[in-house]
Amino acid sequence: MTEAIKDNHANRKHKNDVFCDLFSQKECAISLFNALNKTQYTNPVDLEIITLSDAIYMQLKNDVSIMFQNEMHLWEHQSTVNENMSLRGLVYFAHNIDGVLNSRGIVLYGKEKVKIPSPEYYVFYNGREDIPDRQKLKLSDSFIVPRKGYEWTANVLNINPGHNKKLLKDCPMLKGYSMLVYYIRKYQKEKNSLEEAIRKAIDRCIEEDYLKQYLLKKKAEVRAMLLTEFDQEAYERLIRTEERKEGRKEGRKEGRKEGENRINQLNLHLITEQRFDDLARAVSDREYQLQLFQEYGL
Repeated sequence: MTEAIKDNHANRKHKNDVFCDLFSQKECAISLFNALNKTQYTNPVDLEIITLSDAIYMQLKNDVSIMFQNEMHLWEHQSTVNENMSLRGLVYFAHNIDGVLNSRGIVLYGKEKVKIPSPEYYVFYNGREDIPDRQKLKLSDSFIVPRKGYEWTANVLNINPGHNKKLLKDCPMLKGYSMLVYYIRKYQKEKNSLEEAIRKAIDRCIEEDYLKQYLLKKKAEVRAMLLTEFDQEAYERLIRTEERKEGRKEGRKEGRKEGENRINQLNLHLITEQRFDDLARAVSDREYQLQLFQEYGL
């Protein structure tokens, strides 16, 4: 695997992507909840955002977790096809429920049965491959020895334009997110740089009233989040290509982790200090990225 690929990894350790930021707002979360469950709740006060901290769980957490009416809903967006989403969802739920029990001082060693919220797990897919509108990925399909009675299901929903039209209509925020990603990819195909594609996509969404108020309010932050998110997506495609060429499934794990940690730390510094222009330049300018490494002692 080449050094250029290793060093091009974006900040995924700290999940500051648009989907997470958008649906961590209660008004957006209640809209998505209603669209998924065919309900019409209008007061988000009773809805609780319980997404776990990145600092504790890093990549072992989902994008958004909410608690509403004694139900725990786990939401994850995914830009690649992944058959392990049910297993990942089980891990996410375990971490979430552990956090809820600890926050309430509940222990599992008493005689009385501990009541927990019932879970629902959705994966919102907006990748480049064509998949059905809806899929159910079951944990039992991964069992080496088949066994009935144990199940965990990932409900995978394709949110690319042309798929799940009613869901997107019922949740304008999800539709806006879908269109934003679609336009970025469209402008990339037209040979625009990633930075230019993002700028054009944001401007077009504002013009067409997709996430208009959100984008106007947080334009610089959204731009930074999208730069890291799409740089990560490109990195993962390159990794898969290299691994196929070299006949390896995992690649050089240790080298990759070292490269990831270095980039993660740099991106976190830049985002914390709101140096969004420097972040954008570092994505495509290798020499400038090295200068920033030296500046922060990385």
